[in-house]
Amino acid sequence: MEFGGPSSIFTGSHLIPIYNIVHSIDNGNYSPDTIWTSRTGHLRFGSCFGKQLIVEAADVSAIATESYDFVAASHVLEHVANPLRALHEWERIVKPSGTIVIVVPHKAGMFDHRRPFTTLDHIKADFESNVTETDLTHLEEILELHDLELDPPAGSPKQFRERCLQNGSMRAMHHHVFSPELIVEMFSLLEMRVLSMAVERPYHIVVHAMKPSLSEQISVHLENARFLNADAGWRKHDPFKLQA
Repeated sequence: MEFGGPSSIFTGSHLIPIYNIVHSIDNGNYSPDTIWTSRTGHLRFGSCFGKQLIVEAADVSAIATESYDFVAASHVLEHVANPLRALHEWERIVKPSGTIVIVVPHKAGMFDHRRPFTTLDHIKADFESNVTETDLTHLEEILELHDLELDPPAGSPKQFRERCLQNGSMRAMHHHVFSPELIVEMFSLLEMRVLSMAVERPYHIVVHAMKPSLSEQISVHLENARFLNADAGWRKHDPFKLQA
């Protein structure tokens, strides 16, 4: 299952060629037509696409538990007001030993570069408060710190503000600003083992995590901690750290 998309980053000529490997992949979007996709947009990506589901990323109750081998989502989670709830749902529908592959933007390479990273406490508070997609908590911060020069499709400040105010239907706003560490911490809350982490140009954080069996969950936090260490392997190849 892919949420959002279809996504060019998952094609054979790009960073994570999932579409070239899988036999079939279903696709879930909050609407049949979005500002990024259309009802027939998946056709240009090849023949691997199965069902097209209209579902909220943070509420996939219509999908049976443990019904998918993996979940993929590229540049979706930042558009979700309650990302921890979304990850909870995605973890639920993945089979044991199944995986989740997510790609989120690194602020250093894009229009969020002026905004502070979101904290784990904030993510947890949104989950506990059952925040919905109509939430505009971050509106003023976004309007003040969003770098419109790096986001031409957003238009003028007035047009950008109007688009943000319609976010319940447009879903273009970035609610949260993820650091690599935050993604690891979120997967740890779900008792999911992080298998790999990478920061890639122009602005991608890529994380692959596995749903362990119950007997394996005891070691998840210890294993995930290695991605938070100062000498973690991904840090040595972080292009934004090297640039600094």
